Amino acid sequence: MKRFKHTKKQQFAVLGMGRFGAEITKALYNYGYEVLAVDIDEERIHEVSNFSTHAIVADVSEESTLKSLAIESFDTVVIAIGSNIQSSIITALTCKELGCPNVIAKAHNDKHGKLLSKIGVNNVIYPEAAIAIKIATQLINPNIQNHMEIVSGYSIAEINITEKWIDKSLSELALRNRYAVNVLIIIRANDEVITTPSGDTILKPDDILVVGGSNEDIESLSFAVNIQK
Repeated sequence: MKRFKHTKKQQFAVLGMGRFGAEITKALYNYGYEVLAVDIDEERIHEVSNFSTHAIVADVSEESTLKSLAIESFDTVVIAIGSNIQSSIITALTCKELGCPNVIAKAHNDKHGKLLSKIGVNNVIYPEAAIAIKIATQLINPNIQNHMEIVSGYSIAEINITEKWIDKSLSELALRNRYAVNVLIIIRANDEVITTPSGDTILKPDDILVVGGSNEDIESLSFAVNIQK
């Protein structure tokens, strides 16, 4: 099996090409990163062959496979194996034993997640739970378009502005003082992105604010937008 050439770009290995693994592979590749896709199913590998740097048919639960891939040389290994929990755990354990610096693994339930954490997985994720929380957040707070929790209790979210904010400056609105959130980015209707909005930045129709703060403060801001409509 061919090994990746050393480059300055971050190199990722995604193990398991179910829907979750395939989407991560495509996203990383589209962002310009080096991505190795591996799955035991040839058809799945064929489906991502145009969206990865290398796509290999192999059984990643075998230590010999991971050694042949020089798995420890990748900056990050994403274990996205489907319903085979035993294979997921064995693969994660082998990756850590081989010295992989950063291992991220998909968990199917709390017990699976706890086992992954105990063997040293750096980040355990629960995709289904994350999607459910995102949908629930949007149902409760329709002004929040995208919501991502960075650490427990703190998030980044996109907020639709109210008509009453149009033609007002960020200084006038004083969102930081009133709601304890920081405006990080402004996204405009013409796809213009203001990455460092200043206090004198004037809001325009259909602007979207990307804000950061505690979950409670972001919800308070969303509620304020609702009552001002």
